[in-house]
Amino acid sequence: MKTIKRSYAWLLISLSLSFIAACGTTAIVESHPALAQTDGSNVAKVYFLRPDIGYRGVMGNAFSISLDSKELLTLAKEEYALLYLSPLSGTVTVESSTVISQDGMNAMTKVKESRPFSFDAGQTYYLAFSVNQRDWFSGGGVSYSPILISDGAASEAANGLKPVGKAIQDPITQRK
Repeated sequence: MKTIKRSYAWLLISLSLSFIAACGTTAIVESHPALAQTDGSNVAKVYFLRPDIGYRGVMGNAFSISLDSKELLTLAKEEYALLYLSPLSGTVTVESSTVISQDGMNAMTKVKESRPFSFDAGQTYYLAFSVNQRDWFSGGGVSYSPILISDGAASEAANGLKPVGKAIQDPITQRK
């Protein structure tokens, strides 16, 4: 009996740790070929912001954000990150978790949304995410598209967000 209780306890601990890890924290893939190491006039400053817009359940898991099919960063809710990118035009893809209805059962799955962007040297960009309600015929759920927002909208969105990485040294000026 003790062995069963002990096994059950380890299972609960493992599941809890897995859940915490799935929610995630922001992490930058430092080996991405578009990343520049320093700021300056020859790079684009790109902030990625993820304010809490009422994420529920698995929708609160960290987003995986790719640039030209290579993972660039993982972004947790209520955080924002600053990346210095070499000037380029490319496709930004957001992979997120959602729950869909599949054969009468609910199932967690990953969904992706992509959009093209151009990042010019010497410019500052703010990327956030719009919510897309997925079609009922495709199982429902939600996905998130990357969108550009203005510096004013970024300033307001940054209120209450935690800056991570280079955003700690160069935070978004927040408006009250």
